[in-house]
Amino acid sequence: MDELRRLWKERNSLGIGWPNPFVTPAWIDAWKKTLGTDAEIFTVSAREGKSLCGVLPLMKAGNEGRFAGDPDVFDYFDAVVAPGEEMKTASLLLEAARREGIGILDLGPVRPESFVHTHLAETARRQGLEVSVEPIAVTVEMDLPDTWDAYLQSLSGKQRHEVRRKLRRFQEAGATAFRVHTHPGDVERALPVFFQLFKSNRKDKAGFLTPPMRAYFEELCRALSREGMVRLSVLELNGDPVAATLCFDDGRTIYLYNNGYDAAYGAVSAGLVSKVFTIRDAVELGRRRYDFLRGDEIYKFRLGGREIQLVRVRIHLLG
Repeated sequence: MDELRRLWKERNSLGIGWPNPFVTPAWIDAWKKTLGTDAEIFTVSAREGKSLCGVLPLMKAGNEGRFAGDPDVFDYFDAVVAPGEEMKTASLLLEAARREGIGILDLGPVRPESFVHTHLAETARRQGLEVSVEPIAVTVEMDLPDTWDAYLQSLSGKQRHEVRRKLRRFQEAGATAFRVHTHPGDVERALPVFFQLFKSNRKDKAGFLTPPMRAYFEELCRALSREGMVRLSVLELNGDPVAATLCFDDGRTIYLYNNGYDAAYGAVSAGLVSKVFTIRDAVELGRRRYDFLRGDEIYKFRLGGREIQLVRVRIHLLG
């Protein structure tokens, strides 16, 4: 992981547009400390001379190399690569993977524009290697305009009316507040509220939040808040927390990772309203994209999202 940490520290000077939060050292470390304690994580690195130009964070399963992490809590993955000479970097990564004794690279989910799907898979094909690509999941996202009014205008007439109606109904129910926590200490203090709301509206969510999973969320928020990437919001009505939303922010995109709400406030759409507030927050921050992340729940499309197909790429390195 040291080489991945090095790229993270040097990302600005190297001009790296980090592909997503799920392949940051902080995210992988948080998973390794809590849910992935038995995983043997290593990196496959591409070097040109003394220059580090690309890294694949992996773990082994037999003779296969898979992304470090669990798709249940990592929405998608990618390699981290310095810009320029991507095809050459892809060739170097394939060569490095062979040296590690990897017979098959089983990489997914990845986005269609990812380095793995474009450059790595294409380079492998040019080398005559067997490559398969299969759809395995979808994520839903939308581009963000410059203003809140422009966002509302981008919705269909029916959905624009629905968003405005739900916001108005919620605001008419009493005194409202939307508080966004970003500082590590504030995030830590707000997490118990998030957990309580997360468990309260659905029994399956309560079962999901096992002690190890709770420890993972705590470590993840602790680590990423130190990087300035956490936006943990709490929506209040008459002083009571009624919904909470955990988002991550990489400076370009807001990622809606999870949320919960008090089912007693379902009549005023507390859960949906909290998500709408995070979209408005993203617009006001000047972010260019809002990613609802994996899953094709209908509310994502009603709020303006479009489906992006995620794929799994398998490369047989031994030909």
